[in-house]
Amino acid sequence: MFLLAGCFFNPQFRQPALFDRMHYLHHHHHSEVYFFFCCCFLSPSNNFSRQTKTPVLPPTTPSTTTTTTIITTKQSMYKSFASKWVIQVSLTLLNLVGLLIFLRGFFPSKIVLPGFSTFEDATKSPFLNPVNNKPHFNKFILMVVDAMRSDFCFSEDSSFDFLHQLINQGHALPFTAYSNPPTVTLPRLKGITTGGTPNFLDAILNIADDKDDSQGLFNQDSWVYQFKQSHNRSINFFGDDTWLKLFPGEFDEFEGTTSFFVSDFTEVDNNVTRHLDQQLSSDANWDGLILHYLGLDHIGHKGGPGSVYMKAKQSEMDIILQRLYKYTTKNDDTLIVLLGDHGMNEIGNHGGSSVGETSAGLSLISPKFSHKNTAPLPNDEEYSYYHKINQIDLVPTLASLLNFPIPKNSLGVVSKEILEIWPETNRRSIILENARQIMDLYQAKHGQKGEVWEKWEDLLSSQQSLDDYYDFLYNVQQDMASSATDYGYKDIYAGAGILLITSISVIVLFNKYFYSIPGMNIPLVIFYQLFVILYSLHFHGSSLIEEEHQIWYFFTTATFLFLGITVFDVFSKFSTLFHYGLLFACIRILKAWNNSGQKYSSKFNIAYYLLHTNPNLMWFFIIFTYAIVALAMYTQGGFGSTFALSSANNIPDARDAGALISFIVVFVVTSVSFSFKLLQHFMDGNSVPKWLNWMLLWVLDSYDVHLEDASIGDNNELKFQLQNVSIQLSRFTVYVLLGLFVLRLIVGKFRKVKFGTLTDITNIFTIYLLNQTRQENIPLFLVLFLAKFVIAKIMYQKTTRIDQFILSTSLLVLCFQNLTFFSMGNTNSLATVDLSNAYNGVKSYDVIIVGLLTFISNFAGPIFWSLSNLQLLFEPSLLCFKGPATSDLIHFKGLKKSILLIKGLITLFFYAISAVNLVGSCINLRFHLFIWTVFSPKLLFFGSWVVFINIVVDLIVATIVLYI
Repeated sequence: MFLLAGCFFNPQFRQPALFDRMHYLHHHHHSEVYFFFCCCFLSPSNNFSRQTKTPVLPPTTPSTTTTTTIITTKQSMYKSFASKWVIQVSLTLLNLVGLLIFLRGFFPSKIVLPGFSTFEDATKSPFLNPVNNKPHFNKFILMVVDAMRSDFCFSEDSSFDFLHQLINQGHALPFTAYSNPPTVTLPRLKGITTGGTPNFLDAILNIADDKDDSQGLFNQDSWVYQFKQSHNRSINFFGDDTWLKLFPGEFDEFEGTTSFFVSDFTEVDNNVTRHLDQQLSSDANWDGLILHYLGLDHIGHKGGPGSVYMKAKQSEMDIILQRLYKYTTKNDDTLIVLLGDHGMNEIGNHGGSSVGETSAGLSLISPKFSHKNTAPLPNDEEYSYYHKINQIDLVPTLASLLNFPIPKNSLGVVSKEILEIWPETNRRSIILENARQIMDLYQAKHGQKGEVWEKWEDLLSSQQSLDDYYDFLYNVQQDMASSATDYGYKDIYAGAGILLITSISVIVLFNKYFYSIPGMNIPLVIFYQLFVILYSLHFHGSSLIEEEHQIWYFFTTATFLFLGITVFDVFSKFSTLFHYGLLFACIRILKAWNNSGQKYSSKFNIAYYLLHTNPNLMWFFIIFTYAIVALAMYTQGGFGSTFALSSANNIPDARDAGALISFIVVFVVTSVSFSFKLLQHFMDGNSVPKWLNWMLLWVLDSYDVHLEDASIGDNNELKFQLQNVSIQLSRFTVYVLLGLFVLRLIVGKFRKVKFGTLTDITNIFTIYLLNQTRQENIPLFLVLFLAKFVIAKIMYQKTTRIDQFILSTSLLVLCFQNLTFFSMGNTNSLATVDLSNAYNGVKSYDVIIVGLLTFISNFAGPIFWSLSNLQLLFEPSLLCFKGPATSDLIHFKGLKKSILLIKGLITLFFYAISAVNLVGSCINLRFHLFIWTVFSPKLLFFGSWVVFINIVVDLIVATIVLYI
């Protein structure tokens, strides 16, 4: 590795003095620049850092000897330059490989006991009703309402009126069920069916589970298996197809629905409910019926828990529950289980560990029950209603009520309330059966030793109270749950070792290069390294990770202050000082735009105010944002010149016609994208400002969809029509933007428009970023455009020291990338992954397309700044609306690779040092209380930054954009 790094340190890599000469030549001898570049820059034998700054200009007409020398030096340079790219790309890939190996060890497959449970006494079950020697229930109906938070069914704001009636009558036993994070469907269903704690890796696999059947539980003990094996009983299933991946071949009748198409609130549930007539008829033949409804979860993702559709969906679920209960009144040996697999947070997402996400509703319902409670209850900010249990406690509870062995890997404890339906003389044998099963699991992991085992033997040898048994079981449950996953230490240390070696190589490479440059701003080099080191140290504190947005606010402010004093001479001119004031105003607005942390949530932010308090102002800013982007697209780059007709046809009046055509195309695509966002806002249950109603109605009339009062209501057919229009608008936007992109490249090449391509591509893609952004965040792009313009004004004509220019620009963009990411409402929690724009233009779920759209919608800010970085480096004059300038670096083709190489080295330094500190903190804190709720999600987010931003966008896409 160090030998590879050493190859980088030859004099050829020291090129900045050349950049100074080229700047001089460019302003004094334009015709000689490229020749000078060939003779000097391409020569591997020249060390420009040791030469004087007075350029020795070559002759106007090169001799034969000089031409031969140029060819020779080009060949030598090609080999040398290619080797540098190979080395740096190798280090980048090694950084990625080391991180992936570490992740494989840190998120291993969970180790479970093989085989299936049997009763302690094979001849007799302790769960039978002693009155008739039969199970309390022979059949069950499991109704899963995805993301049903406890307050949705128990609070005074709930619309589960029939459930409240059952609770008051005593026929429903209500619980708040704690859902172990990560609170996403796949790991929660595993926990609900096996009784085990989730593996964090399941949160990742949950995204692609429609393509992946490797997570099946057919070889693992579960109550689904135990129930079917008991007397050869049958189970029918309808709903979320995740069940079909977990239990292939276990269901006699089934139909799955995809859980990821969150734009669908209605059909996804109707496809489940339509089976009830047959399943609840007198000739139905099943012992277990599982129904998994997704609509409530989808409403949460699109509009949050306060969506106008939420109460209607709760009422719909309550009516279905009423139908199921009516069936049990005629078949009282059937148990109904109503539960949510997890909850949701205040914005409607889930995956994290907030109290809203982990507090799911659970009710056991039967006419046999007579345990009266009061419902509904007052709202509770902690979502704690009735008795609170662990969600996995459902597993032994079902086993006891339906009479089958508790699954082998279950850590659940039979509910106390359920235990009361047995005579007091039988309760101890039931809890002992539960305890023996858990202690078998404990013994397999820890052996017959320790304080826990001694306490267990004491319980077996004496008659103690049930409370003593429960205290013991809850302690064992907590201990086993916290140590359920074994780390793969070989992979962990191998990955960490690769990352450490890579980071050391990058540090040496970085310092060797920048310290070898004569006249380099050394304080800037030191500041950047201190910046990266101080940032990476925050990975060692859980609270700092949760509130990382505060760190980036501080670092961004500190960076601009430092650069203003040491690089930009902020106090030298009033205009520069004024621009700096604008820049700090932009930073402050970014900070105040959204809730960006995990610890504190407040409604006092700009996005909430615009969306909920002043939507008229929000839509004014959205229109203004689209107008600014359209104006930039039309005037900033080479778009107008490319499509102007006069240069091709020599017709004096044709230029106006060409400009008009260009304007119409830009206006149409921005208008269609705006119409899509307006319709999307309306479909999410939000009201459209009156002054925009005409536009909404006009757009819908164009697609032969007619609204009488600008409302949807419960008209399902209208919902489908609106969804179809939404898909067409989104697709039309994409097709036109793609067509503009291709047309700009082809016509620009044909007409030899040599400027503005990079700016045009950035502006075209910015429109698509608006299309993929939540409505309340779209005006944020006004701030980003202003910040980019101000940075360009400050940095313009600062290119005489190219290396300093690249380092300063990369540092600024790095700060804005991360600050913007958090300013858009993102955090280091899976719960803030926004899916509301992941299905724009998509009719059915496709993991690749939806995954790409999810990435773009959540990383719109960083992507914007990645493209803007190229503009700032190569076309700053166009950003300042000064028109094409010959001093822009985009005109020096030979410099592109060098600039990309140096820029890549700067960002690699950041990601390599950060990776080492992050994995180091995870190794050191692997038994920390928050390892799965804070550090593990951060690992996944950091991996996304490394793969998709650093490698895909900053390296691959940037290279393609520069050379197309």
